[in-house]
Amino acid sequence: MGRIKLRPYKNPPLFRKVAMGTWRTAKDPSVYGLLEIDMKAVLELLPEYEKKHNIKVTASHLVGKAIAFCMSKRPEINGMIRGSKLYLRENITAFYQVNVPGAKDEIGGATLSGATIEKMELKTVGEIAKELNSKARRVKEDQDDDISKNMRIFKYLPWWLCSTYLNISSWLVYGLNINLKFLGIPKDPFGSVMITNVGSLGIDIGFAPLCPYTRVPLILLVGSIQKMPWIVDDEIQVRPILKVGVTFDHRFIDGIHASQMARDFKKCFSHPEQYLLND
Repeated sequence: MGRIKLRPYKNPPLFRKVAMGTWRTAKDPSVYGLLEIDMKAVLELLPEYEKKHNIKVTASHLVGKAIAFCMSKRPEINGMIRGSKLYLRENITAFYQVNVPGAKDEIGGATLSGATIEKMELKTVGEIAKELNSKARRVKEDQDDDISKNMRIFKYLPWWLCSTYLNISSWLVYGLNINLKFLGIPKDPFGSVMITNVGSLGIDIGFAPLCPYTRVPLILLVGSIQKMPWIVDDEIQVRPILKVGVTFDHRFIDGIHASQMARDFKKCFSHPEQYLLND
């Protein structure tokens, strides 16, 4: 109790061991991909869904629900690397990055924090939106005790010691699976997948780097929705297209996983009444 629920990955494909011997950390096994999603079907159903549940739903909420569906179908990519072995998670936790504007200068003083949503595979889009909105508001108002305690440590750490602190914290929390909540470090600060929305900042698309101390093998960067020419039944139509930049750890995820996830991900948005807005 109080620990991250993990289990050893038994009988992994041989390439997993080759990959582990090829790359030591997440500094170099990054693979990048781009997903382009036709949002027409979702946007047509969204107003009614938002009215029904009294909640504003964004692309980030939809992307979180869709990737949770994809990962639940491929549980072998929901995990982390500890030492030289792969471990699988029992549940899917998403880490949403939260931009915190500066007090005096919103841009110059801005910092980046985040909020985790646990058991994503069991939650509806509406539940994800409500929980994330609540947690993001607490983070921005500096009311999240765990994050506040941890961030205050960095005020007193010299620059040269920050990397050491992050790596030691990662080793204790993930490497040894010790719950350091009493020190202001959340039990599972980064989860299974990281999602960041730059579309809300007016950026069309981008790609995020893997961050070694987070142990997260998959990052989704959500861009803005833009009208673009799209082929539908051999005809060119103008459709609202969402671009999602994907970064994954090749030690954990292969092209075959990525292709299956891409198909399932697009299916969620093609049939939102079945996979996204079905409650």
